[in-house]
Amino acid sequence: MKRLALALCATLLTTLAGHAEEPLKDATETAEADMVGGAFILVDQDGRTVTDQDFLGSFLLVAFGYTHCPDVCPTTLMTMTSALHLLGADAKAVRPVFITVDPERDTPAQLKDYVGSFGAEFVGLSGPEALVANAAQKFHVVATKVPLGHGEYSIDHTAGIFLMGPDGAFLQRFAHDVAAKDLAEAMRAARRGHEP
Repeated sequence: MKRLALALCATLLTTLAGHAEEPLKDATETAEADMVGGAFILVDQDGRTVTDQDFLGSFLLVAFGYTHCPDVCPTTLMTMTSALHLLGADAKAVRPVFITVDPERDTPAQLKDYVGSFGAEFVGLSGPEALVANAAQKFHVVATKVPLGHGEYSIDHTAGIFLMGPDGAFLQRFAHDVAAKDLAEAMRAARRGHEP
């Protein structure tokens, strides 16, 4: 695991260095949309290393959480599942992604069982703690471990759903308790907005 962590960290530094070579935007072009999302390297539920580039071409619904979460996380993922069901055939253009904030417990195998219960189309992402923290930071997600005693803990974390465009750009953020029909309608509108 240590070797994987070092390899992923090295790859992340290379990727981020590549992004640093991009021309700087004029201050007037900087907006909230530019500050949500970005380069990340994580491990999916099948143990494969993936980056933000692997998701280009699809709309993303991104939620952060952890598999031991008692209520908010499963409710959020069920809402995503329901919204995708409401989209019907249009759901093929969307990839639902769950990124853990608890890499200590949420191994790829643990995530595979968890996200699989919400739908085969779900992608679960974990990885070394530093890389998970980097991804969370890109989405302005804060996570704090709360000790419960006897070695157990919960995690207080930013909840919500992020809609990202097929070019990786941030489109919209939804509260964790958004209605599935509202989420589906927002995705339909986003798709119409990206039609040629």
